[in-house]
Amino acid sequence: MRVEIAVGVLFVGLLLSGCAATGPETASAEQGVTIAQSKSYAQLLRNEASSRLPPIILKEVSESSDSSVDCADASAEQQGLLRAWESSTRILVSNSTATRIQTVTDDLVASFVEQDWTATVGEGSTDTLTRVNLSSASSLAGIEIETAHKAEGQDPSIHIVSTGVCALTGGAESDEVTKLSEPQQSEPQ
Repeated sequence: MRVEIAVGVLFVGLLLSGCAATGPETASAEQGVTIAQSKSYAQLLRNEASSRLPPIILKEVSESSDSSVDCADASAEQQGLLRAWESSTRILVSNSTATRIQTVTDDLVASFVEQDWTATVGEGSTDTLTRVNLSSASSLAGIEIETAHKAEGQDPSIHIVSTGVCALTGGAESDEVTKLSEPQQSEPQ
């Protein structure tokens, strides 16, 4: 029993810490990472970030998505074969807490920075939309946190997008990618 627990803790620790990658934009096929592992890293990080939000601000989760994406830095011969997993959720914020949305996301970002993550302002940030990119040398996934303030035609929301490292696949339509994109069904009991 103790051995099983120790192995489980070690596995989760390795899964979250990775192998000192520089971020999801770095091609990692030479590290032997699979697209299934990229999906695990991305989903775990998205879920971890979401769980750090105070429940009182949440109105509803308006959308969540999971998909394989082409790695931007792939060489011409690997175009379409080098893929990463992207996992996201958009959370609408209750009107009563909409004025505090920036403070909430600043606290979320700070909670990662306290764990040695690096935060940089993302492209496209404006006075009503803020994007922050977080990366860590000890994680095989990166994260973008987007805050939409209450404005004309824009609901207050927090959008969390986590992207796992790149993995060499058989392409977007390969079995290894398409099977991960299918909804998982439970086995009948």
